[in-house]
Amino acid sequence: MLINKKNEMKDNFKEGFAWQQMGSGAQAVVCLHGWLDNSNSFQPMAEMLSEAELDKYTWYLLDLPGHGRSAWRSEDAQYYFVEYLYDVIRFMTVIDIKSAHFVGHSMGALIANLLSSTFPNYVQSLNLIDGIGLIYQGHQHAKANLIKAFEARLKLSNQDKRWFDDKHSMIKARAKVGGFDDTIAETLMARNILEEQGRYTLSSDPKLKLPSTIRLNQEQAMSLLDNISVDTMLILPDEGYAQMRDNMKKFLPCFDKLSVSKVSGGHHCHMQYPREILNEIIKHLEKQALC
Repeated sequence: MLINKKNEMKDNFKEGFAWQQMGSGAQAVVCLHGWLDNSNSFQPMAEMLSEAELDKYTWYLLDLPGHGRSAWRSEDAQYYFVEYLYDVIRFMTVIDIKSAHFVGHSMGALIANLLSSTFPNYVQSLNLIDGIGLIYQGHQHAKANLIKAFEARLKLSNQDKRWFDDKHSMIKARAKVGGFDDTIAETLMARNILEEQGRYTLSSDPKLKLPSTIRLNQEQAMSLLDNISVDTMLILPDEGYAQMRDNMKKFLPCFDKLSVSKVSGGHHCHMQYPREILNEIIKHLEKQALC
């Protein structure tokens, strides 16, 4: 448990959703993490929230389905990106809020901007961290993608659950893949490792790593994100993903109000420099009250 002054980070579980909650304010802030991460992605920022920010906002740090401590999809179901959109809408029903400010990192940012385009009544403002637009691919790859996806699915169905004898090696492996230090990896993996009789395994669903059967093409992606009227801030780290810089240029016409805040750090800049990123987010939230 984290303690921030008089407020406590509370772990919640309801209808398959796991989330961490902090604050007691009338305005909701929903934080959506990236692929294979979990709600601890926002923990370093949450620890720095002031009493005023906790009194004004209630912060919901969601584990997306299959991630962290949220339930896995059924055995016959897959993790299609667009389904996360419905998951977020259902989560808001579960916690009984009509609309919220959204903070999204990477995949979470893509989910949030798609939500803003399709169901803008749920979104008061958008705060995107190294993630904008949608992932798309040329139509000529459709057949190869389908074959690859089904082959991977068949291979996974024949594999047993993987166990590890040393969780520290798991943390170091996550740091290497993520391109960040062991401290960040340890924060993320604290919510992603299960222990049983001295052995360790991942709490995330192995199916998350399966390739998609069908991908959007560019025309479909642009159409889905057309006319986003929600006030949006893109936080762009100087060592972030090149693909997101390209996406910023391509999807810029989809946003009526888009500001770009350039910051230090890599793809997980909000964990590397939580104070700097939190300050940018709070400024954008406070701006909404003046509009």
